[in-house]
Amino acid sequence: MDGFLICISLLVLTLGTYVIWPSRFNVLQHLAVGGSFVSIVVPAVILSVQNQYEKDIVNLYIWILSVGALFFLLGLITGFSAGKNIRTRFSFDLMDFESYEQRAIKITRNFMLFGIAGMIISYLFMGFVPIFAADPISAKLFRGQYQEPYIRVAFLYRSAFFILATLMPIACVIWYKVRSKLFLFIVIASLLLMASSLARSGAFMGVVIAFAIIMSFKSRVHFLILMAILVGVFVLSSFFYYVVGVRSYSNDKNIWEIITAGTPDIPDQLDFLTRFEEKEDWTYGRTIYGGLIPGHYQWNPAVYTLVMVNPGKDINDIGSGGLRLPLPVWGYVSFEWTGVILFSLLTGFLTGVCFRMIKIMFTKFESILTRTVIIIGFGAVVGIIANFTQLSIYNIPPALVSLFYLYRFRLK
Repeated sequence: MDGFLICISLLVLTLGTYVIWPSRFNVLQHLAVGGSFVSIVVPAVILSVQNQYEKDIVNLYIWILSVGALFFLLGLITGFSAGKNIRTRFSFDLMDFESYEQRAIKITRNFMLFGIAGMIISYLFMGFVPIFAADPISAKLFRGQYQEPYIRVAFLYRSAFFILATLMPIACVIWYKVRSKLFLFIVIASLLLMASSLARSGAFMGVVIAFAIIMSFKSRVHFLILMAILVGVFVLSSFFYYVVGVRSYSNDKNIWEIITAGTPDIPDQLDFLTRFEEKEDWTYGRTIYGGLIPGHYQWNPAVYTLVMVNPGKDINDIGSGGLRLPLPVWGYVSFEWTGVILFSLLTGFLTGVCFRMIKIMFTKFESILTRTVIIIGFGAVVGIIANFTQLSIYNIPPALVSLFYLYRFRLK
């Protein structure tokens, strides 16, 4: 029963927008399906990893997730209903179809070329590329000897990387639609530069999103094929992570343990709650803005979670970028049960409004390029508002760039 409750609650928090918009056009939600199977269903239901922890901690975890999922779902439904009354006046609402798409192509080209140049300059000034570094993991996380050279170009590197990662789906769809050699070069060069950073998600997620958009918009058959592929990709990715991570296959691991080796989210969350209950280091909402402060600020969500589960250790020696905690857990460590309810309800409401607006826009525009811009550009801007509980300085450059797709700026 514990595994079932954990699974259902986390699935509601992760895949909840299917309740308000059960459509093959709900592309961003599709991308979470494969990861949910690997990180939620297998460990909670098949492996029952929660049985390795104290019963009191597991009960607390279940209550936090269950209450959070309930209020998140309530917020989603309420927000989706409220969103139908919102009218927008973005560029694609006001401009004719062909003019807007030409403008979108021009904006994408210019920013992607800037991102490519920024990544190359950053690698040159840092003096290393993570994939070729002597210690790839430390280089990927910019820890130890790699921290100082990275700091010199941190703003340029992060801005360039996240611009490329954000706009990659739009660039891929533009190439798919117009078959431009320039955009083929842009896509390949961006992919190679980002992959060299060893940031798997940032490097390849843009291509995956573009593929998901194309397949989802083609037909229902293509959509079903897409869902099967997404689950398979996540399973194979996790298996590859295990083999590469341990360098050899261990006979004492069954297939399900191997599949979940790269996504230990539930054990991480239970470890965190165990440490938190011992220390009770309440954030009082400081992790909301902590991600906006550069450096290893103590209330940065990544720093906070790592310090909590690794007491007394130097964060520079920890080979991790932070733990992925569910929304209700962030509410709990901020304002206890009041935080669980408010964080979940408000996030659900804002997410519901956002998805209702996207659905309305999709009824106006059938072009795959315009719909891709709506998903990526609108999502990057509104996503900051909807995900207010974990603001990050790295979300700002993509949001600023996305404004150019939504509005026309004229210098006077």
